[in-house]
Amino acid sequence: MHVRRIMPAVALAAGALMAGVAPPARAAITVYYHVGVWDAFDGQGDDGAPVCGIGSHNPADGRAFSLRFQIGGDDVTFSAVKPGWTIPDGTHIPVVVQVGLEQPWTQQAVGNGNRVQWTMPRTDMQTFDAEFRRASSMTVTFPAGSEQPWVLSLAGSTAASNAMGRCVTDLAQRAAAAQPAAAPAPAAESTTQPFGTPPAGQAPAAQGSPAPGGPAPVQPVTQDQQNTQPNPPANPPASH
Repeated sequence: MHVRRIMPAVALAAGALMAGVAPPARAAITVYYHVGVWDAFDGQGDDGAPVCGIGSHNPADGRAFSLRFQIGGDDVTFSAVKPGWTIPDGTHIPVVVQVGLEQPWTQQAVGNGNRVQWTMPRTDMQTFDAEFRRASSMTVTFPAGSEQPWVLSLAGSTAASNAMGRCVTDLAQRAAAAQPAAAPAPAAESTTQPFGTPPAGQAPAAQGSPAPGGPAPVQPVTQDQQNTQPNPPANPPASH
C-alpha cells in the first residue's frame, strides 16, 4: 500500500473522515486529481460542510488510508479502513504512527465497523507534515489487535499534498466570501438634550422658585411628614 504526503496548509485549519473508498451516502465527494496512488478530493462532508482531503487505496486487499480537512474546523481526521474488519461501534483503539525514523505519534482512535478513525489538532500538523516530507515511508501500527502493521510509501507525495493545500485555500476563501455582510455601524450619539438654555441676561431660576411655566418647587419634608406611613400602626393608641 502506498501513501504520500500531507499538505502544509492543513496546519491552518481542519476536519473529518476518509477517502480512497466510497464515501457515506450523505457525503458528496468528488475526486478531482490523481497522482501516483493518491486521490485528492473535495466536496461536502456528512454535515454538509466543505471538505478537502487526500487518500490512497490498495486494490490488493481493499485497505485505505486517508485524511480529511473540514473548512472551519480545528482538527485533521485520519482514517484507516479495511473491508474484513468487524469492529464494535465506539471501540477505543490505540494507533501508533511512525514517520520514517521520527518519534512515533501515539493516537487514541475510535473504531466502527470496518473503519478506525482518529484526529490530530492543527497545532501538530506542521510538525507531522514536515516529517512526511523528510521521510520515504510511514508505518501505522495497531498494537491492541492482531492486524499487522501497515507500511505506507511516501514517495512522490508533494503533488498530492500541494493539491490539498490549494483546495483548502480555495474553499476557505469561498466560505469567507459567502459570509453575510457585517451590520452597519450604529448612528453617532445624539447631541440633543432634554433642557433649554436660558435667554441671555436671564439667570437660571433659583432653587425653590418655579421656572416660568414650570411646576411649583418641591417643599422640604417636615418632621411630621417624615413619620407618616402608608399603613396603620399595628396597635392603635387607646382613646381618652
